[in-house]
Amino acid sequence: ALGFRAYLPVSGSLFVGYVAFHLGLLGYPLIVNASLLVVTIGWAIGLIVLLRLLWLDGARTYHANACWFALGMGFLGLLLVLGYQANGDARLLYGAIKIGTFGLLLPIVLSVGHRMVPFFSSLVIDNYQPFRPGWVLFVLLALSHAHMLLELVHGQRWLWLVDLPMMILGAWLSWRWGLFRTAHNRLLLVLHLSFAWFPISFALFALQSLIYCFDGSFVMGRAPVHALTIGLFGSILVAMVTRVTQGHSGRPLQMGTVPWLSFLSLQLVAVIRVLGELGSDPLLWQCIAALAWVIALLPWALRSAWIYLTPRIDGKPG
Repeated sequence: ALGFRAYLPVSGSLFVGYVAFHLGLLGYPLIVNASLLVVTIGWAIGLIVLLRLLWLDGARTYHANACWFALGMGFLGLLLVLGYQANGDARLLYGAIKIGTFGLLLPIVLSVGHRMVPFFSSLVIDNYQPFRPGWVLFVLLALSHAHMLLELVHGQRWLWLVDLPMMILGAWLSWRWGLFRTAHNRLLLVLHLSFAWFPISFALFALQSLIYCFDGSFVMGRAPVHALTIGLFGSILVAMVTRVTQGHSGRPLQMGTVPWLSFLSLQLVAVIRVLGELGSDPLLWQCIAALAWVIALLPWALRSAWIYLTPRIDGKPG
């Protein structure tokens, strides 16, 4: 395990940087720039610390290797944001957004899901055989980066070539991992429901690309990316953090009422945000979804914070 001196510079820099950044958005550009620099430095330190762990492991754990590479892409994205702040070139910010989505977040979610969803399922579902072939993850990661590169060169008319395979592989994994065998355990069900947003989002990406290929219009707006970011990323955040919070606080591995309602509410937020892009007033639905997002996650966040700030209920250290 990492010692206090190893993780404090990283977590401290990121926390201080994130808080300062949002304060800077109130009209203090110097604070924005300084906070971005602090976050970037903290991120770099984290990469170095984790690289040492990979070295000690002999780089044998491919899930960890994939996550470290994704974090490296995130560092590249931060450098692009710093460049945008320096010269105002919007292309740098566009690149940072695409790298952050398809080079950082999606690869990490895929790597963690590939490793942990079958494992957690094997602990709950009777006669369950974990299914996690390495080639599937490698193909998905390659396709994610191919999508990113096509977005960076504005090749939207060709995205369907990588998005359709991602949709098919995602749906196949969701089925093989036992989506329809999890209804009896909420804590496991939310993981599977979260991952189900992956094939849904890339079905929307592929459909958007095919429509654009034929008539050059983006009739679905940002619906696909909202299915990915709110549906997949947001849902799996609640699912994974709730499980870790329960386990590491000495509590039963159960999906309590507050996290369960927050998760269900977040599904509604994702649907509102996706369908809102197809309506006549997307901005109105964006505001509704933003308010619903806060209402959905605030009770869950407050509950989690209370757990972190109080001793374990089983009396163990932590």
